[in-house]
Amino acid sequence: MMTQSDSPSDLRPGRDRRRAARVQPGPLRVRLHRTCEGILVDISETGALVQVPSALAADKPVTLSLESPDMLLRLPGRVVRSFPHQLELAAATLARKEYKVAVEFSELPREQVDALRRLMKKE
Repeated sequence: MMTQSDSPSDLRPGRDRRRAARVQPGPLRVRLHRTCEGILVDISETGALVQVPSALAADKPVTLSLESPDMLLRLPGRVVRSFPHQLELAAATLARKEYKVAVEFSELPREQVDALRRLMKKE
């Protein structure tokens, strides 16, 4: 668990805030609550970065639901930060604003940590 002094939200933008190795297991769909679906950008044992259509308030408790072809994970955590991300598609004439949301996981039970590690090994 993080202490107040090393909280990622206390660091300046652009600095490396990662405490654990992150992987990009592929374009997996995620859900942060009933109406907020997005795409997993990367994930580690301590948190995840997701891309969603709307900003979320810092410190908001969330459950990150992540479905891969062979498992469903529901990981409790909190929003650390949310920042705009301009999405530009080569074939599109308009750019769309989305948000990247950093989620820090709460204490996870051993089964969830093991499942998360299996997902990360598939990278």
